[in-house]
Amino acid sequence: MTGVPRVPLRESVGRPEDARELVRLRKVSQEFEALLLAQMLKSMRRATEAWDTGQSFAGRSVWRELLDEQLALAVAHAGGLGLARFLEHALERRAR
Repeated sequence: MTGVPRVPLRESVGRPEDARELVRLRKVSQEFEALLLAQMLKSMRRATEAWDTGQSFAGRSVWRELLDEQLALAVAHAGGLGLARFLEHALERRAR
């Protein structure tokens, strides 16, 4: 999967609080995309449980949930589906 290139912060940002707000919007957008991806992975995992091999171990469900969350975060930070970038721009326009 190829990641969506990160959008650089605007050159026209004059005040430090503007730059901090843009960084905050980027982080919030990525976290939202990661949350959505985690829910998608969780649903996909449930759909494939019928293919289970029968092997089990203590903490399996917790391990899978943590794996899905970390995978979703990694995908979102790498560019993900492009949703974070879209949200970042929409929120930035709305804040103006």
